[in-house]
Amino acid sequence: MARSHFTVIVIQPRIGFGIGVVTNTEVNRGADIIPLPLKEGGTQAAILGLVKNRVDRKLEYLLSGLKINIADALFEEMTSLNEQEIMASHFNIMRETKVAEQVYTEAFNEAAERIWLSFLKGFDDSHLELPIGAVSDDMKQMSRHVYNQYKVLIKETRYRFQTLLKREITDNPLMPELYYRMFWQSLAELDLSYREKRYVLKLFHRFVMDRYGQILAAANNTLIEMRVDLTVEVQSAT
Repeated sequence: MARSHFTVIVIQPRIGFGIGVVTNTEVNRGADIIPLPLKEGGTQAAILGLVKNRVDRKLEYLLSGLKINIADALFEEMTSLNEQEIMASHFNIMRETKVAEQVYTEAFNEAAERIWLSFLKGFDDSHLELPIGAVSDDMKQMSRHVYNQYKVLIKETRYRFQTLLKREITDNPLMPELYYRMFWQSLAELDLSYREKRYVLKLFHRFVMDRYGQILAAANNTLIEMRVDLTVEVQSAT
């Protein structure tokens, strides 16, 4: 008689929510995962931490290539430019996004971390400024474009968050507009003009948010793996 085979997979999130580990056991049933009970806040925090860490890894990959993509795009533009002022501005953007990569990356990650930490019990984005003027219009237009492209998956992920956290979710850390606000704020310390920062934001839209579906899929697929179903309407407690 064949011997039973047990594989234990232990996943330890890199950034904690005051949690230990998530443990899944696979018992000779292909890729089936025994669902985790969603009765305790600790389990909710563990799953949310796992979602965040997978999103972080995807963002880390996309942001790590941003300065290279910016340099390539600007260099290509400069080959057809004759105006010295614009060329100088392009060189400044290329230099600053390379030299200050750690500055804006850490600022972006810190802003995202604060939102995720608040999400277990609520939602707080008060640390993010609300830009006004032309960049505000830019963000609204770009966010709307991303939302319309991925609205089905955005809703599905929100419904899974409602199941996990057992409450109605209107705002969550994966909303497209948050990514633009976090990135814009992360540029605050860079030696760039307002116009140059607007230009960099549009390149962020082109090279990072154009792949927003990968970020969203990382979160949604993790929730599916953890057997977190959809809750379209949250029943009020009686």
